[in-house]
Amino acid sequence: MKKLQRGYISFMTLMIMVILLSVCLGVSGLTAQNLRRTYRQSRSNLALQAAQAGLELATTQALTAMNSGGGVFDSTTVNLTSALANVSENATVTAWVSPGSTPKFGWITCSANISGFTRSVRSRLRGKNVGIWNNAIFAGTGAAGQAINGNVDIRGSVHLLGEGEEYSDLNSNGHRDGAEPFTDSNSNGVWDPGEPYTDSNNDGVWSAAEPYNDSNNNGVYDPPMTVTEMNSTFSGKAYIGNNYHNMPTALESIVPSLMGPGITVETLDSEVRCKHGKIALSGTASLGTSDLIDGGTSKNTLDGVFVNDGWGGNQGSASVFSDNGTTEAYDLEGYGIKFPLITGIGAETYTAGGSQYDNYTAYYNSKGLSVNVSTIKSTTAAFSFGPDSNGNSLSFTPASGSTPAVLNITGVIRLSGDLQLGAKDSVYYKGSGTIYSPGTIRVDGNFLPAPGETFPTTSKIGLVARNDLMLATGNGSAQLKMAGAFYAMDTIVSRKQNEIAGTFVSNYFDMGTNVPSIFQVPALASNMPPAMPGDKQVWSVQSLTWRER
Repeated sequence: MKKLQRGYISFMTLMIMVILLSVCLGVSGLTAQNLRRTYRQSRSNLALQAAQAGLELATTQALTAMNSGGGVFDSTTVNLTSALANVSENATVTAWVSPGSTPKFGWITCSANISGFTRSVRSRLRGKNVGIWNNAIFAGTGAAGQAINGNVDIRGSVHLLGEGEEYSDLNSNGHRDGAEPFTDSNSNGVWDPGEPYTDSNNDGVWSAAEPYNDSNNNGVYDPPMTVTEMNSTFSGKAYIGNNYHNMPTALESIVPSLMGPGITVETLDSEVRCKHGKIALSGTASLGTSDLIDGGTSKNTLDGVFVNDGWGGNQGSASVFSDNGTTEAYDLEGYGIKFPLITGIGAETYTAGGSQYDNYTAYYNSKGLSVNVSTIKSTTAAFSFGPDSNGNSLSFTPASGSTPAVLNITGVIRLSGDLQLGAKDSVYYKGSGTIYSPGTIRVDGNFLPAPGETFPTTSKIGLVARNDLMLATGNGSAQLKMAGAFYAMDTIVSRKQNEIAGTFVSNYFDMGTNVPSIFQVPALASNMPPAMPGDKQVWSVQSLTWRER
C-alpha cells in the first residue's frame, strides 16, 4: 500500500512538473512573441516619428525656397537622414516635393526606414503670398482706436496690424513713456531746472517723453490697439467679399481675369487678419456671405479669418462667414510683417542697385526724378521731364477731341509738394512708375491705364504720399474709377461711390458713408511699380490635408 502511495505521489509530481514546464514554455514563447511584437512596434513608431519630423522639416525648406524662388513649389527630392540624426540616429529619411495642379498647391511626401520598418506620410500644402500688397487693404497704426471707419465694399484680403506708432525706447522697458508730470511754475510750457516734478521712474532726474513717429499726424502718440478698442468699425452696407460680383465692366476689363484653366469658381482667396483689437460689425455689415453668388460660380465665404481679440458691434461674429470659423487667432506672428514707414523713427532701410538707403524717402530723394508739377488734369498743358541718368521720365499729353489725356511714366518721380490729379475728368496712364509726394495727393478724376493696357501687367502706377491720399473728396468727384497701388503714411480717404482696382496701404482709412469700393487685383503683388513701400513678397504655407501612406 505504501509503495502504491509513493508511486501515485511520484506520478502526480511528474505531472505537475510537466504542466509547469508546459506553462513556462508557453509563457516564455508568449513573452518572446510579445518582445518581437514590441520591437516591431517600437521600430515602426520611431519610423513614423522620423517621417513626421521629416515632413515638417521639408515643409520649412519648401517655404524658404518659395520666398527666394517666386512662390512656387519646385519638384525636389531631399535626403534628410543627417539632418534628423538627433531624432533617430538609425533612420534613413527621404522627402519628395511635388507641385500641384496650380502653382499655389503642392504635395510633400516623407518616408523613413528604421531597421527594415518603413513609414510614410503625405501632406497637401497651399502656398500664399501674405505680403503687404497681396491685400485689398493693409492698415498699420490706426487712429483714435480704429483702423477702418465707414461703409465700404471691399473685395479681397484685409490685414490690420494696430501695432501702435513706432518710438525710441530710451530706457528699454518695452513701452513708450510720456513726460514725467511737473509744476510749470513760470507757465512757459516746458520743464525748467528747479521746478517740482514726479520722478515716476526713480532715476533722480526729470525725464522728457520718449520720441515717437507721429505717422498719422494727429499730434498724439497712438498706442497699440487693445481688446477694449475697435480696430475696425464696419456698419451699414459694409462688406468684405471673395469675388468680383457686381464689379463694373470698366474695371473688370482692364485687370487679369480670376478664372483660368481648371478654375470653376471665381475667388480672390480673401482672408481677414487683425493682430490687435476687435473687428466691429453692425447693421447689415458682413464678412463673406452665406448667400449663393452667381449661381455658385463665385465664392461666397472668405477663405479664413484670423482675429486675436474677437468681434464687436451689434452683429459681431454672427455676420462672419468664413471657411475656418471665427475663433482662430492671428496666424502670422514671426513673419516680420510691419507697416512700411517711409521716414522717421521705425522706418526700415531700403536696398536698391547694390546700395542701401536710410529709408524709402532717402531713396526717392537720391534716385527719383525731381519734377515741378502740382496739377495734372485732362486740360493741363503738355510737359516732358527726363529721362535722367537713372532712366526716370514723366511726360503728359492733354486730351484733344476724342483722344484722351495720357500720362507716360517710367521709374520714380519725386514731386516738391502736393499733387492735384484730375478734376471731374479722366487721365489715363502708360508705363511703369511711382509718383512720390512729400505732402498730400488728391485724385478727383478717373485714373486708369490707357486704352488697350492691362493693370498691372502692361501698365502700372503707384501713388506714394507722405501725408494723405484723398480719393474723390472734391466737389462733384462722384462715381470715379481708378486703378493703381495707393500708399499714404498718414491716411487714405476714399469718398463717394468711387470704384477702385488695386491695393490701399495706410496707417488709417476713412471710407465715409457712401459705400466706395476697392477690388483687390492679385497680380499686383508680383507686378509692383518700382520702389513701392513694403513691396517684398512674403510667403506662408498651410497644410490642407495629412495622411499616412
